[in-house]
This record gives sequence, C-alpha cells and structure tokens, in this order.
Amino acid sequence: MTRPIHYVRLCMVQSVLPLSLVVTICFTPNALAQTSPSEIASGNAKELDRFYQLDQVQAIHLEVREKNLSKMKAALPKRIYVPATFRCRGRTIEKVGVRYKGNSSSQPRQQHKRSFLIKFNEYEKGQTFLGLQRVALDNGVQFGSLFSEPIITSILRDLDLKASRCNHAQLYLNGKFHGVYVNVERIDTVFTRNHFADGGGPLYKNDVGGAGANLGPVPADSARRGPRGLAFEPKSPAAWKDARDVLELIEKINGTDPKRFAEVIDSAIELDAFLKTMAVMLFSGAFDQLTGLGPHNFYLYHDPQTDRWSYLPWDLDVGFADNAFRRVPVISGWNAAWPTLGESPSPIVERIVRDPQLLARYRKVADEILEKHFHPDVLIPRFSAVFERIKKDLDRDPFPKRRATNPEDKSYDTIIASIHAFVRKRYETARTQLDNPGERPNPAQLAQRREQGPQPSRPSADAPTELRVTSSAGSVTLSWKDNTRGEVAHIVQRADGPDGVNFRNHIGKPGPNVTTATDTAVATGRIFRYRVYAVRPTPMGPAGTGVSNVVTVKVESKRVDDDRDANDGSGMR
Repeated sequence: MTRPIHYVRLCMVQSVLPLSLVVTICFTPNALAQTSPSEIASGNAKELDRFYQLDQVQAIHLEVREKNLSKMKAALPKRIYVPATFRCRGRTIEKVGVRYKGNSSSQPRQQHKRSFLIKFNEYEKGQTFLGLQRVALDNGVQFGSLFSEPIITSILRDLDLKASRCNHAQLYLNGKFHGVYVNVERIDTVFTRNHFADGGGPLYKNDVGGAGANLGPVPADSARRGPRGLAFEPKSPAAWKDARDVLELIEKINGTDPKRFAEVIDSAIELDAFLKTMAVMLFSGAFDQLTGLGPHNFYLYHDPQTDRWSYLPWDLDVGFADNAFRRVPVISGWNAAWPTLGESPSPIVERIVRDPQLLARYRKVADEILEKHFHPDVLIPRFSAVFERIKKDLDRDPFPKRRATNPEDKSYDTIIASIHAFVRKRYETARTQLDNPGERPNPAQLAQRREQGPQPSRPSADAPTELRVTSSAGSVTLSWKDNTRGEVAHIVQRADGPDGVNFRNHIGKPGPNVTTATDTAVATGRIFRYRVYAVRPTPMGPAGTGVSNVVTVKVESKRVDDDRDANDGSGMR
C-alpha cells in the first residue's frame, strides 16, 4: 500500500526530468539510483536540441491567475515576476516566475503582443526545465518581425559561431491561444556550460548601455564607481563586480599601438568569430548592435580555457528593413567593404577598418558569407520556409498583423515581401561594394540622412505634455502624456548641455499610444535636454505636432536592477 504514495511523491519531485525517466521512476522505485547524472544530462541535452530545433514549433502553456496578470500590467513600466504554471513537451512545472520582457513590452498602453520571460527558479530554488533556468518568448514586433531572430541565429550557428538556438512557439495563456512567439535560448550560465568547453568563466551583459558600452575608453570616475558606472552587468559567479577584466579588454582595444593591434586583438578575442559576426550583422541589417549603431544588446564571455573573449549578440529582432525609423539608411549607409555605420562606430570596429591586414581579413570572410548565406537564391527560400511553417498560426494570432515599427504593413504577406526585397537589394549593393571598395565613405553623409524625417510644428493642443524623467541611472528613461489621436509615432529630441538649444531627432518610437522612451547613448556625468513630439499621417505625408515641455537631466551612475536579473541569483566576485 505504500507504493502509490511513493509513486506520487517521486513523480512530483522529478517532474522536470524527461518523461521516459519519470515513467521509469514511477514503476521502478530503485530506478533513480540506477540512472547516472551523466545519463540524465545526456537525455536533457537531446530534448533541449529538439526544444530549439529550427523546423519545430513548440506549444507552451502558461497558467497565470487573473489577479496576477492584472498585477503585472499595473506595475508597468516596471517588470515584475508573478507565479505561474508552465507546461510544455509533456512536462508540467508549478511555481515558476513569469514577467514581461523587454522595453517594447514595458509601455503600459502599447497594443502589440508583449514578450514574456519565464524563470523556473524564481520561487523554487534549483528548479529547471531541461536544465534551463529561463525560457524567453519574444514578441517579434520590430523590423525583423518573427523572422529575423531565427534566421540570423541559424546563420551564425551554421558558421559554427556561439549563438542562441531559436525557433517558434505557440503560446497558450490560461488555455487560450495568445499568439506566435520567437522561442530563443537565453544567454546565461546554462548557455556557457552548453556551448563552451569551459563554461565557468566570467559572463557580462550590456543591456541598456552606459560607460564603456561601445568598448570605448571609460571615464576614470565611472571605473572607480565599479558596476554602477559601467555598462556591463556581471552574469556569472566568475564575473567581477567592477568588471575589471572587461576594462582590461577595453584598454587593449583602445590603447594598443597600431603596429601591434592586429596581434594583440587576435590574442584577446575570438577574432575570426567577431569578423564573421560583423559580416552577418551587416548583411542582415541588424543595426541595433555593437557592430552597428547601438552599443548594447550583447554579452561578453571570457573563456578560461582559451583566455579569449567571445562577443555574443542578443535580441536580434531588428533586421532586414531599410531606412529604419525613416532615418537609418541601413543599406546605403552601411558599406559592406567599409563596415562602419554612423559617426561614432565602436572603437574595435573602427580599428579593424583602419588596419589594412584586418580589413582584408574581414572582406575575405564577408565575401564568403555573402555568397553562401545571403545570396537571394539561398536566403529567400529560408524565409519562405519559416513563414510557411507558422502561417496558419499567424492567421489566428489575436494581435495586429503588422510590425510596431512599420505602420504601413497590411499583413504578414506584405511583411515577408518587404523582407525578400531587402534581401535582394542588400545582396546587390554588398556585392558591388565588395567587388569595388573604392574610398571610405564620409560618415557625415550618414548623419545628414539620419536627420531626415518629420519635424515638430508650431505649438499645438495635441502636443505631448507632462514630460518627465523617471530614471537617469546609466541611461535616461522618459515618460509623457500622449494627447494625440491617430498618431503613428513619437520622436524624442535631444540637445547637449544644460543650456542646449540645438535639438535633434534622437529616438523614434513607432506606433500609437507610446508614452515612454529610454536613451542608452549617454555617459555618466553628461547633461542633456529632452523634448518630445508626436507624428501623425497627413495627405502630404507624416507631420509632427508641437513639442512638449523640456526637461534637463544629468546622467547618474548605474544602479543594479533586480528586475532585470542583474545578479541572476548566481553570485559574483
């Protein structure tokens, strides 16, 4: 009579193991002792491969009490965990944590689907799913839609680079279909153990920018303040609180004599991998990265075995769209032969471009990658296959069938058609540029093109009001009251200095009902002035409203934000 009790208790405790192991435990009380940890790990690894297999669409079920869903929404723009039950691939795990994920999902009034982050050990220490601590479900509402991240990560992995595995998932929330999501492998200590020979090294995340974000020189006062003044959050037990090893890398990047730079950087980072990643980011138009315009959305990992750093791009939903925000000339402004974008490229990219040996090395790998992975005859069928795989699910997706960044979208058919057009144009332009590099283009021309677009008008009743600063630690977060109806975007303008009057378009926030924005292109101690205006459609094209009130802010040192799992619960040095 004791076996049924033993059966129930063991099955509940081992519910995170593969189903075959659970069944064995249920019917053979001594089976657990006969199953070695290596066999369990091997079984999890195979299941994990299937969980992220590109040609698979997972079905993920979340059960969250209505009061907790309301609690999550009421807390926005802060992202808080609430308890939930997770079910996938025959496993049910109770007491997991779930929260909204990402800046685009933090706007209280946004109408697009929100991303989710599921944390298995938020309430139950040591609890995992197939060995994972987290599952990330991305909404895919930016330029690359639901297609960019799976394609880019698969190309990186085809090149034998360390990158997240990625596919799609059907999300069911409280039994109701909640839409199609990108199911992307989280970069954390589990990732480093799974993808590096020695996964116990220091891991750092650059999420929202800050001092050193572009691997440029770090002001002395930022370094003295430790992590609060730096862009890099420790994400593993081996990572230093003050990121001293990252500072050493930054010093090598910026302080090495030009004659020795190629030799020094080749011994400091996985240079071949970085050059390949530069090419992939450029050809896919992933400008929101260290190698493009945005010095954030990446991790750095220092492998103790090789004593080299790896650059790990993250959040790759921005891609395969030209003239982003009507101010980023992704194709014409990002030259495949001279791979810098904008006025202030990352110093590591700039020094590679300035070094003839390294530039030639980059162009060689870029040429190979362009033909093998980005030729339209190769890439367009990959996009079409992904689209066909999720098309029926997209038809029943309850959210708008357009990108938040592209209000002109009519359907997913028009989205995929625009991506196909980008692929063709990007290939033709890149082919010409690599065949005939010519002289390096003038970056000032890029800056001028980026300033094009709607401008604010005279004072108007529908202009945003109540602009205020909600955070100025390491980045500047703004909020305002939206008074416009039918708008398609808001644009934040910025001027330098406490008395600055030269306001320039700085941040574009597409979509209606936007009331927040975060400026990550800042440095501790700098003073900026901000104002915002809405953009509405008119018969003559997009036009701006009047501007809001002006706020002046001095950027403070960065705080460690528990909501973004800065510690990850794993400790640090």
